[in-house]
This record gives sequence, structure tokens and C-alpha cells, in this order.
Amino acid sequence: MNQAADVLKRLRKLAEFDAELRKLSDQTEEYGETRDKIDSLRALLPTSILGHYDGRTARGKLAIAPVHRGVCGSCHLAMPSGRLSDLRRKPGELNVCDNCGAFIYLGEAESGPSTLSISDRVPVPKPLKPKRTYSKRS
Repeated sequence: MNQAADVLKRLRKLAEFDAELRKLSDQTEEYGETRDKIDSLRALLPTSILGHYDGRTARGKLAIAPVHRGVCGSCHLAMPSGRLSDLRRKPGELNVCDNCGAFIYLGEAESGPSTLSISDRVPVPKPLKPKRTYSKRS
């Protein structure tokens, strides 16, 4: 696994733990365990990425969001088709939404292979155009 894919995976886990931490009371034992998991994950991430992540979460915005059906999960705006093809071609790379700045990744339903195999696809015949005939002028 390359480094960008590893960072993306850790960012997703960090976002999950942050959401779980917000639901817990700070007097519980589970709160302390979750806090330790968050601290250990934060130690593994680069500081520039953590700065971007913390800046977005401090403003109450999603720092990492999935892309479903070509729409960013954070700002809910359509992604350009070129960006979508880049996400599909290189799913392990770290990408940022052009509109809102959140880290984005393809949702599980979109990152998988297509449901049709090559043998299932049926070629569509093209309609034949009539040939033009040119008559000589007299």
C-alpha cells in the first residue's frame, strides 16, 4: 500500500473516532480509550494534513467526505468529470474537493468494478446510412 492510501485510511479512521468521541460522555472509560486511539492515529499522520483536518473540524465542517454518484459528501456539489475519472483511476491517492476543500474518496459502491463483465455487454449495431448517388448533369 502506498503512503497516500495509508494516510487516507488513517484519516477515515480518525474521522470515525472523532464522531464516536462526540457521542460519549467524558467521564466514561470508553471516552479515555477512544481518546488514546485518536492520539495514536494523530501521531502517525503528517502535520500538514493534520493542520488541514483540524482547521476544517474547528469550523464545524467535514474534513473527509465520500463521493457518491459524482457529488461531494461535504459540500453536496457535483464533481467535474475529470476529477471523478482521476478518483476512479487512482483510488489510493489523497484528493481534495475543488469546491469545499475537504479530503475526498470514492464511496465503496463506486470504487468497485462495474457489475457487467465484458461477455455480458452486447454491441449495439449502428444504423446504416444510404449511399449517395451522384448523377451527371447534362
